[in-house]
Amino acid sequence: MSTPTTRPRAWRRKAAACAAVLLAATAVLSACGGSGSGSSSSAGDTLTVGLNIKPQSLNPGKNGNGGQNIVQWLAYEPLIRSNSDGTFSPGLATEWGYVGEGNTAFEMTIRTDATFADGTPVTAQSVVDSISYYLANPGPLSHYLTGITGATVKDDQTVAVALDKPNPILPIVFSQNANWGDVISPAGLAAPDKLTSEMFGAGAYTMDTAETVDGDHYTFVKNPKYWNKDEVHYKKVVVKVLPDANSALQALRNGQIQVDMNATGPLSDQAKSAGADVIEGPGFVQAVYLMDRGGEALEAFGNPEVRKALNHAVDRDAIAKALGGAYRPTAQIAPKGSDAFDASLDDAYDYDPAKAKQMLADAGYPDGFEFTMLSLSVLDTDTVAQAVAQQFEKVGVKATIKSEGADINKYISDMATKKYPAVVFNAGTDMFPNALQNFASAASPLNPFASQGEEVIGAFDALASAPEDGQQAAAVALNKAVSDQAWFVPVAGTSTFFFAKGIDDVGTIGSSGALDVLKWRPKS
Repeated sequence: MSTPTTRPRAWRRKAAACAAVLLAATAVLSACGGSGSGSSSSAGDTLTVGLNIKPQSLNPGKNGNGGQNIVQWLAYEPLIRSNSDGTFSPGLATEWGYVGEGNTAFEMTIRTDATFADGTPVTAQSVVDSISYYLANPGPLSHYLTGITGATVKDDQTVAVALDKPNPILPIVFSQNANWGDVISPAGLAAPDKLTSEMFGAGAYTMDTAETVDGDHYTFVKNPKYWNKDEVHYKKVVVKVLPDANSALQALRNGQIQVDMNATGPLSDQAKSAGADVIEGPGFVQAVYLMDRGGEALEAFGNPEVRKALNHAVDRDAIAKALGGAYRPTAQIAPKGSDAFDASLDDAYDYDPAKAKQMLADAGYPDGFEFTMLSLSVLDTDTVAQAVAQQFEKVGVKATIKSEGADINKYISDMATKKYPAVVFNAGTDMFPNALQNFASAASPLNPFASQGEEVIGAFDALASAPEDGQQAAAVALNKAVSDQAWFVPVAGTSTFFFAKGIDDVGTIGSSGALDVLKWRPKS
């Protein structure tokens, strides 16, 4: 049986393989399947983390991904633990894997030594009930559930997941990174309205509601019933919302926080000078999402020649240089280091405003056109939006920017209105989750116009059902199809960062955004 990797279908892990190195967020297991019985001798007092935006929701099914779901990482134990080194390790499931060929059946064996924070045992039935709740109550990440039709209890410890179409990333789907692996207690499922203000998990911590102010700070204390409590290294964890990156770095410098998750490349040198560790991981690509590819709200975007013209209108070299830090120009949505990255696509659209103007004229828009695009203030997104808008204007296209600041909920609700044919956002991760998140699933908030297109969707379907040894080639083919059809205007790519001070076992950043949060411990 193979050690889990970031590649589909071979993902399977037995708890008996205890010799494997586990850089899990639940920490290195002290014994196969064992929970221990005492408090960690290395337990510190308080870990304080700075976060750039408030969580969309405390309900795992209604929250987004990225750093904001650290609140779930602390309070909910996932079925499968996604580690920052790209491997997977046991959470509430001790074994998992696809059954047969085609990525359409999946099973998990549920551990017998775990309880929820309220003392209720975690069972195969509670896992099935949680999956059923998520399927019946869609949220921002429901696109990751693509193909899943339901789950059943196969025997006392086994959960069988059924699909009607292939989904090759179920270990990610049932991990903490996509939230759908976060198992909710029977009490929580019986009172779903409370999921937005209380926590009902089996995780290492429980939320102290009396010491929590939504949107400002969230306080967590050790869960004495956690199955692996010997590996909990802090008595308390406080997550503070610090939307300004400079203020967050100052808080790290002053010792007010120990982890800065509002970190950017341009601030790395300052963080190092403050004595912090700078952790750099797989990146993301800042891009204009030309969401209305059918021309429903803006007829011009239904013409691929118009979309290509906008790609030729952007001086990526100049924007990347102005952004500074670790930014690099790119014309593809696959970040460097991901499975679909193709260096040749970085130069798929050269900067040629004269060509762009001629293409627009040939497409019937000699005088250009106008549209409004949404943006956010986090992760340099507004800066990219402003730079692109200035360059669009040089070829006769006026893009008015509507920024929602750091309000991700307002940003998503605006997209759902279909009034905005384009948004500025970032694309990351390997290609299948990238596609589900950004253009292939009608359930994704970033695809409100439900994009179609034989070339792109055909390549997506081929990737979904590809055997393991053919998945990288299929991922590259999908990336090229997206580029050829100009569904985006990619601009610049960068690494992702976080800064830490006074922390041991920091780990790195996984390709799916995994952080080893529960492995962090005070520096000795």
